[in-house]
Amino acid sequence: MGEPIFYFHGFPGSRFEAAPFDQIAQAGHYRLIGIDRPGMGLSTPEPNRTLLSWVDDIVCFANVLNIDTFSIIGHSGGTPFAAACAYQIPQRLKGVAIVSGMAPLDNLEANIGMPMSRRLVNGLIKTFPCLITPMLTMTQRMLKKPDGKMMQQMLKQLPTLDQAVFNDSDYRAKLISGTLEAFRQGKKGLAQEMKLLFKPWGFELEKITCPITVWHGSLDIQAPLSHAQIYANLISQVTLKILPDEGHHSILKNHIAEIMDCLVTTTNKQENE
Repeated sequence: MGEPIFYFHGFPGSRFEAAPFDQIAQAGHYRLIGIDRPGMGLSTPEPNRTLLSWVDDIVCFANVLNIDTFSIIGHSGGTPFAAACAYQIPQRLKGVAIVSGMAPLDNLEANIGMPMSRRLVNGLIKTFPCLITPMLTMTQRMLKKPDGKMMQQMLKQLPTLDQAVFNDSDYRAKLISGTLEAFRQGKKGLAQEMKLLFKPWGFELEKITCPITVWHGSLDIQAPLSHAQIYANLISQVTLKILPDEGHHSILKNHIAEIMDCLVTTTNKQENE
């Protein structure tokens, strides 16, 4: 069935985020598995969850599928959970790809290069967490009207290659439906995760020992380049790949095959050393 790769979706997101890459994965002989996080899609809520409790879920999931070792691709809001696995279970991992990565938000360098509007929103969320649910409601409404004014205004702010992603009607439909799936059970699970992402993660990136490859678009405005640099500065076994002109979403659409190939190539190189 191919080399197993667990795909950790962004925020908000769902297992369907991996769907557009299924044919590419099969062509490369990879078994790409998208997994809903608690309270999103079909995954049951988990009270008092943490980033590290997700690792227990993944271990259980892998054991049920009789998968001993595997690789991980984490995108955007899924990258803190990928980092948690790299920290907690390096013995189970062949490799980890951090794509358009989100670094710990309590690191002051995470604000470097971030648009002022996004910094203001982040500040409001930290100070007034009661605003999270209304913000999620606005996001859901925007996604339900992809041709609406709110979506069009958002798209204008994106770099050219990210705009091209949303101009691909088939890909855009899959991306939007996958994001809306996150709201299947309502907003409680999403609000819980957003609060998690704004808290200290509960582990230190410096203590990660398994190989990490950080992939980042040079024009990403949702997770600016400073986030990739934080990973690169703090993790010992890290390879940083900055792709010119790519954005937050285009990097996956345009380079997913390369990202998967790199995971396996890195693994084979280690095994032969």
